[in-house]
Amino acid sequence: RAAFIAMVAFLIMLLYVVIAPWVISYDPNAVDFSLAYVTPTWAHPFGTDQFGRDLFLRTALGGRISIGIGLAATVAIMVIGILYGAISGFVGGLLDGAMMRFLDALYGLPYLPFAIITLAIFGTVNFWTMVIALTVASWFTTARVMRGQIISLKENDYVRAARAIGARWHRILFRHLLPNTLGLVIVFVFLELPGVVLGEAFLSFLGLGINPPNASWGSLAQDGYTQYLSHPYLIVIPSVAIAWLILTAFFIADGLRDALDPRTEGAA
Repeated sequence: RAAFIAMVAFLIMLLYVVIAPWVISYDPNAVDFSLAYVTPTWAHPFGTDQFGRDLFLRTALGGRISIGIGLAATVAIMVIGILYGAISGFVGGLLDGAMMRFLDALYGLPYLPFAIITLAIFGTVNFWTMVIALTVASWFTTARVMRGQIISLKENDYVRAARAIGARWHRILFRHLLPNTLGLVIVFVFLELPGVVLGEAFLSFLGLGINPPNASWGSLAQDGYTQYLSHPYLIVIPSVAIAWLILTAFFIADGLRDALDPRTEGAA
């Protein structure tokens, strides 16, 4: 039940960030100092910022950027982690040992500092550089979990049967083993997405995010932080949006894990 409610709340958030910019006639970047710091009203449900820009619209547009970066980075994390872990677990032997020792070394990389270094190397911040920065040190856990899953699955009888009839290794891996990890992959998508969105928000809060006049939830929170005492809604609104996404994604992941794992049936 909690997962279903979380799914509805997650879809409401997606509909808001997708539909709101289409139905609102305000220019999100129009400056009107006469409307600066308008508290939430019917005309401006989330109020306005120091430039008189409508926050209801800018929060939706910021959600597009934050969720877009989160989804793109999550897909990249899944692809890299799944391929790395699947090959390591399926081949085994010396290659598996070497790949895992390399992964152990990478685990020493601090996540956010390494993302900051990556952005500094690129020298510019845009959608795709943010995706790369958030992906480069985030796929390790996915690879390790996928390796364990493949090691378990490759001992099944259908894998032995495929080998007995002469199936090539890539056919066994991509046709028989990886499809059986789909449930785990779906759960991991909803587990990784909140962390990536939070990482993007943190980088943006530090001033390393998308360049103005565009904004993400993190940059909106950073703008509100400087004036949270006099106008607290400026930081509360993007913070609630980030928390909304993170909590709903975690509840969905927990519900999917229970639904897709037969060992949890009747556990309560």
